[in-house]
Amino acid sequence: MTAEVGIFNKSNIVLAADSAVTIGQVNKVFNTANKIFQLAYNAPVGIMIYNNASWMGIPLEIIIKQYSKFLSDKKYDELEEYVTDFLKFLKDNFYNFISTEQVEEFVEMRLYFMLDAIADMLNENFETNISKLKKEGKKVDENLSNELYEEIFYEIIDAISSIKSEEKLAEFKDYKLEEFKTDYKTIINKILPGFYSTVRIKRKGKYTSRIVKALYQELIYPFSEDEDYSGLVIAGYGENEIFPVVFEIKLGELISGRLRYQADTKKEISQNNTALVKPFAQRDMVDTFFSGINPSIKEKYEQTISYEFNDIMKKLSVKYDKISKKEIESFFKTAFNHIVKTIDEFQFKEFISPTISSVEYLSKEDLIELAESLVHITSIKRKTSEKLQSVGGPIDIALITKAEGFLWIKRKDVVNKKINTMFHGKELRGQ
Repeated sequence: MTAEVGIFNKSNIVLAADSAVTIGQVNKVFNTANKIFQLAYNAPVGIMIYNNASWMGIPLEIIIKQYSKFLSDKKYDELEEYVTDFLKFLKDNFYNFISTEQVEEFVEMRLYFMLDAIADMLNENFETNISKLKKEGKKVDENLSNELYEEIFYEIIDAISSIKSEEKLAEFKDYKLEEFKTDYKTIINKILPGFYSTVRIKRKGKYTSRIVKALYQELIYPFSEDEDYSGLVIAGYGENEIFPVVFEIKLGELISGRLRYQADTKKEISQNNTALVKPFAQRDMVDTFFSGINPSIKEKYEQTISYEFNDIMKKLSVKYDKISKKEIESFFKTAFNHIVKTIDEFQFKEFISPTISSVEYLSKEDLIELAESLVHITSIKRKTSEKLQSVGGPIDIALITKAEGFLWIKRKDVVNKKINTMFHGKELRGQ
């Protein structure tokens, strides 16, 4: 994990990132990662990476530096053109380094993860339903147990395979389920028999078709928040843009020769939207600073109020049976929504709005200090928590302006330039 932040006003962009990187499943943390790079050496454009620092086993740093060299003196009128060109470069130049085995391993892994989740939901729901039947005094024999087990299994796979309302990822608009089945039939036939054996369900065509459809949809629709994607933040100015623009891109793997990526809607500074603070990856402390309350605390008090209201509703329904249950529920739902709305409005008026508004007028020096402080406080929080210290190390900071371009404010230096005199010249030339 990582802590990164981008701060934007009409005149400046500041990018700040820690240096921590978690390696492998042993949760080994190193404080040496580079996460901010100059994307275009002759234009005011930078790039920041978060989440997974590699794409299909290739370090993103290599891809970014190769693209910068490829870009050379080329400039674009809009930042969005850099995004499009970078993704095209990635597809055109790095497909050859990805083996068929790597892609198949990824699909296998995703199928295993999904099947594990299905098995967990199945066991949990089954135990809950059995306990409920026993409390009701019903006899649960083997036949009823088996019927209930298979019924719950079907409900789960039917639910996860239901058609999604979201729009498909860019490269999968015309990608059909039949093509997916054909390309990965071998993997599906290899894994599913073991799964059916584990959950003690007889394999049926209607089950397999729904499982395959669920996997297909998981891969062609927008990324989930807990997915291990490679995050990219491209920020700067096109030649015809006078105010900062930023794009966030999520990179996934290759499926049937198509790149899974999600380029979120661009955010830009304008006459109406005069400032922006955008945290990436571990954002809880940044959200706390700007909103005045930790998001997990806010979520907890909303859950607590909801729970208490539900408890009161049940008691009132019993005590005042002349009042309809629907009326009581409507009253408490209105009260709950009013409480949440009132607090949200207070939060926005007293904390969020004044702080964000002040960012519009901050000098570049103040923006730099703010960005560094936000990353640093996240690092301090992780040090004082019982969780893995996944934020830390030197903080790199870059400033991007329309006139001055990309400037390093703070940067860890692993190269001894006194004994590598050629390095500084290469660095200035973008090599």
